[in-house]
Amino acid sequence: MRGRGSTRTSRPPQPGPRGSAQPPRNDPRRHGRRYPPTRRSRGAAGRIGTLLLIIVLVLLLYGLGALVYASRRITRVPVDGLARGDVYHVLVTGSDSRENLSRRQRRQLNVGGDAGGTRTDTIFVLSVKGTSAAMLAFPRDLFVTRCDGSTGRINGATGIGGESCLVQTVSQLSGLPLRHAVQIDFRGFRDVVNSVGGVELCLDRAINDRDAGIDLPEGCQRLKGVDALGYVRVRKIDDDLERIKRQQQFLQALAGEIATPSTVLNPVRLYSTAGATGDAMRADDGLSSIDLLRLAIGARGMAGGNIVAETVPATPATVGGASVLDISQPAADAVFERFRSGAVFDDASSSGRAVAPEDVEVVVLNGSGVDGLAGQAADQLTALGFTVRDVGNAPATTTSLVRYPPGQEAEARTVAEQAPGGAVDVEEDGGVDDVTLIIGSSS
Repeated sequence: MRGRGSTRTSRPPQPGPRGSAQPPRNDPRRHGRRYPPTRRSRGAAGRIGTLLLIIVLVLLLYGLGALVYASRRITRVPVDGLARGDVYHVLVTGSDSRENLSRRQRRQLNVGGDAGGTRTDTIFVLSVKGTSAAMLAFPRDLFVTRCDGSTGRINGATGIGGESCLVQTVSQLSGLPLRHAVQIDFRGFRDVVNSVGGVELCLDRAINDRDAGIDLPEGCQRLKGVDALGYVRVRKIDDDLERIKRQQQFLQALAGEIATPSTVLNPVRLYSTAGATGDAMRADDGLSSIDLLRLAIGARGMAGGNIVAETVPATPATVGGASVLDISQPAADAVFERFRSGAVFDDASSSGRAVAPEDVEVVVLNGSGVDGLAGQAADQLTALGFTVRDVGNAPATTTSLVRYPPGQEAEARTVAEQAPGGAVDVEEDGGVDDVTLIIGSSS
């Protein structure tokens, strides 16, 4: 009951199911409308947005600044034979020269004395398209026609006419237009590895080689500069083709270390790595900071597994009493064409789909001729999380391989990366029902 002169007020809102007040009937919130933010909420949102923008800009500037810093430290030299093409290809080599190393430095790096002349220890073409990358390795013992018309091992081309001769030799052989050429020496490799605190690798067997200066135990470990250099250079434990697989595996692991937040988000470590990388590189005088950015983006894809690693197909041969590798045709031309056309990036994109070991079923077959090897491999894969469906024997083979049915390439690559003995090749095979690891005698 209201007294005279009193005013009528609306009923207080009734509590809802959760105790919150229900809006009045004519409240715009009942009809899906929203109140504009208050001045205070607008200010808070603005400050948060500004803070995020500043963080992004700082990270971007750190990254760009590091690239410029690295670019300024690169030694640049004129290189002939470079060309632009539809696909971005860069020749990357590891120098075997001891020319600028003192005796003490040679002992520290365990690289022995100077054998005379200039040769390349590692040769590969890095092809980049956005965040996808492809790597084509040229075995150092590949028997080819070199830039001056002479025939011999491909790693002798630099002794004939420097980096220009190697560029021309690789281009003539493969038909790939090489846009840039980059060389890394022993000390540079060591310093880059040390700048990221080493690289984590898991070895299925111990490696002891006096010439390479390494004594590495079986199991997972972090390899620092000198041990890492010995690991990618050691030759006595396998052949040139297996050595290339080790190098490709290590480079992908190194790219992963560089791309970790502990490096990228740490200005001190980032600039240390950038400086070490720049000091390690000797490149053609046309390589710019923009080119480094392009390579860095491709390396980021490499770190995430978005890469295809190939080796020029070859078979062992003897020429003039020397052991060499003869190019296998037409297999080599097919590989060259995939790189020339860019079709190799289709493989990189499909291989980038990550699959956890827990989601992969695998069959393990023994083609090594050594009793019990398949069982041991199956136990190791099971410990890593794979489901081993079956264990058996396969026809004798020297090289380990993962075969997979159509549509299971990503699963096969997960097995290949974790296979005992290091990363192995993968091959599609419509004749198998499951991802199948075949263990060869070289494992």
